[in-house]
Amino acid sequence: MTEYFVGHKTYKIDAKGRISIPANMRAALGQEFIVSRGVNKCLALYPMDVWVEMINNILEKVSQKKRRALELHFSANAEKMSLDGQGRLLLNENLRSQVDLLGESQAEIFGNNKRIEIWNCELFKKELESVEEAEIEDILDEYGI
Repeated sequence: MTEYFVGHKTYKIDAKGRISIPANMRAALGQEFIVSRGVNKCLALYPMDVWVEMINNILEKVSQKKRRALELHFSANAEKMSLDGQGRLLLNENLRSQVDLLGESQAEIFGNNKRIEIWNCELFKKELESVEEAEIEDILDEYGI
């Protein structure tokens, strides 16, 4: 059974660029995982099996012309990483600069189903506020959920 990541919380980024990953998310993330650029200016942490599934779907289902954009967005910005002994992830300057975290002392960690996202706190707040209740109702109705 797949374990899903849920919820969000603000975490401190220390002076070395390390951020703690919530204890309840660490086991499902695995020993090694992929950190890549997500969509909407966030970092995405993918358990290895989820990363492989996503890349295989891109390779099998997306036309070569469109695939190039996805490869440049996801794969060119991807790094295989692991947590340190205290459950922290080292976000290098390159990764932090891509998602407006350079110089920030906090970030939002969001459990987004099959991946964990790390956001600039203000950008995440704006993203949350942009979702309208009526839009949610319409989507649920459209798909019969």
